[in-house]
Amino acid sequence: MIGVIGFGRSGKAVAKLIEKLGETPFVSDLTHKPSEIPYPNETGKHTDKLLQMDLLVVSPGVSPNIPILLKAKEKKIPIIGEIEFASRYIKGKIIAITGTNGKTTTAALTHHILKGPLKERVLLGGNIYPGKPLSSLVEKTKEDSITVIEVSSYQLERIEKFHPWIATITNISPDHLDRHSSLEEYLKAKLNIFKNQRKEDYSILNKDDKILSSLKLSSKTLYFSLKGNADIYLNGSSIKDREGGEIFKEEDLFIKGEAFIEDGMIASLIASIIGVNKKEIRKRIKTFKGVPHRMETVVKRKDLWIINNSMCTNPIAFVKSLQSFPASCVIVGGRMKVKDINPIIFAIKNLAKFVVLIGESTPEMEKALKRAKFNNFSSASSMKEAIEKALNSNCEKIILSPGASSFDWFKDFAERGNIFKKEVKRLLCIK
Repeated sequence: MIGVIGFGRSGKAVAKLIEKLGETPFVSDLTHKPSEIPYPNETGKHTDKLLQMDLLVVSPGVSPNIPILLKAKEKKIPIIGEIEFASRYIKGKIIAITGTNGKTTTAALTHHILKGPLKERVLLGGNIYPGKPLSSLVEKTKEDSITVIEVSSYQLERIEKFHPWIATITNISPDHLDRHSSLEEYLKAKLNIFKNQRKEDYSILNKDDKILSSLKLSSKTLYFSLKGNADIYLNGSSIKDREGGEIFKEEDLFIKGEAFIEDGMIASLIASIIGVNKKEIRKRIKTFKGVPHRMETVVKRKDLWIINNSMCTNPIAFVKSLQSFPASCVIVGGRMKVKDINPIIFAIKNLAKFVVLIGESTPEMEKALKRAKFNNFSSASSMKEAIEKALNSNCEKIILSPGASSFDWFKDFAERGNIFKKEVKRLLCIK
């Protein structure tokens, strides 16, 4: 029997897949009521019933150090994640994208480019929001399918045979250190994306990243760079291939900034591996509008531009976002995932016009901003109040870019972003 731990988005999808494969899953979940789970289950706690399973499929958000998993490990019960389980039944080829920042935009842009020439042959899923868990895509795949998936470090912790044809790490910086004990542990999880690749597979790496550029992998490795001398690189405002041929321009992107240039370079390399020509790549990049909660335009008029960047949950993402949207009023804060907030403070001092602080990080941020002698800030006790203060700041550009997780005030970053958009439209009387 197969045990499923956690009945959230991925848990529900993998339970349904297990059922379609002819098995009956046993679900163990802490928050749902028994009546909400249409399978044999236990709720409220994880019991030794799980130790009777032949296999445990664990949701990404479940810590590997909970007691029942430590017991299962001692008993040598196989423990894998939803991505690993689903990948064993996926037909066709997998393109896997991970990294600290940019993985959602890169995955969505890759899918958008490939959708032009490949039509229904290309699918999008995994950790990406909005999107579908990999388990939900299994039935839709065929032998000629190409499935683009975003993969998190939590998902990569529990892989065994997961084998992407093309794999990339966009970049690496400290994140999720509340889960991973150190940057080294976090990097180790990310590097699992290349674990089962062979010489006929492809890896795409950031040549400007010292850690990633030094990797020696068994696959064919291609590099992207903002500095030149790579398989795809930035030259002025033009992005070129190794032969000097132009692939796209920065102005073709849905929003400017080095972070989005890198996303475009990775997606272009993937498309070129598959055989998409430069003209088609540029055409598709021009029509890409971004993804919800990632530099998403909510309002744009002559006197006011408002962006929802709720997906920004760490300092490095915050810095890159502000570089793309300088001289703005920034709504920032939440539950910090790292101890060092200096990159946020430095970016605010150099790039922000006004700041509205939200969430449990407010006291810490206030002290840090005062130390930095940046006094153009206020604080708010709700998203509604934060938007009101931002609208009264006389800034023509406003961005929600928290630089922190949402779990102090909200269920997740999507709820945070949706409430932001709803309140903006209500306050500005936009239907």
